[in-house]
Amino acid sequence: MANNDDNNPISPEEYKNVTEKMYTQNLELARLYKQVDTLNKQRESLVHLVTHKVKGAFTRSKYIFAGMLDGTFGDISPQIKKNAKLGLESDNVGIQTVDLVLNAANLSSGTVKYEMKPVDFREIITKTFAEKKVQVEAKGLVMENKMEDGVYDVSGDAFWLKEAINNLIDNSIKYTRAGKISLDLKDGNGKVRFSVKDTGIGITDEDKKLLFTEGGRGKDSVRINVDSTGYGLYSVKLIIEAHKGRVWADSEGENKGSTFYIELPATA
Repeated sequence: MANNDDNNPISPEEYKNVTEKMYTQNLELARLYKQVDTLNKQRESLVHLVTHKVKGAFTRSKYIFAGMLDGTFGDISPQIKKNAKLGLESDNVGIQTVDLVLNAANLSSGTVKYEMKPVDFREIITKTFAEKKVQVEAKGLVMENKMEDGVYDVSGDAFWLKEAINNLIDNSIKYTRAGKISLDLKDGNGKVRFSVKDTGIGITDEDKKLLFTEGGRGKDSVRINVDSTGYGLYSVKLIIEAHKGRVWADSEGENKGSTFYIELPATA
């Protein structure tokens, strides 16, 4: 005859044992959660300490190089001026890298507070396009604006949306040796879709797995850009997802160019 659990209630002793085990397990879970939280806070503190210290060092030497170039320290030889210019450019890259890592840490930890309000997404892209044009042309590339006319209002933080666009364009500039970079903007089905298409090194299937991950750097990206940190696209992902959007990339493979997309909900 089968046992009927309803006719065999748990005894007080068994109930006590089960309750004590559950209590012990909950205490252990609470301890582990606290430990993880402590480690995360220590990591954030370390990231901020290191980045601020490193950025301070870059900033101090940057102003020394700038002073050499603007005549603050008197006349200097053409060779020293050339080296000072290289030093200034290197420090600027270093400062940008530190800011990139620091921004990613802040975005990941949730300390960034977005000021959400209606913004003209097309206007943000247009301003970024104008700012990047000189950099693109200096590399011998062509930059095309293929954005369609229309209203492209989204709800978001203009500063951080511009940062996301800037990172995508920077990414294409770094990994495109020759050819062009095209910006496109379309709307439909309640969505606004922005894309950056380049004629660069493309993305291998292996490197696709690392895109938009924290510190994710493919072997090809490191080979082309030794300053790659893996935090630029990761920051884009964090920013866009905070705006209830999505970001992704397409490429037919190595040396076949890439297209990066941002899609955001359009405001009525």
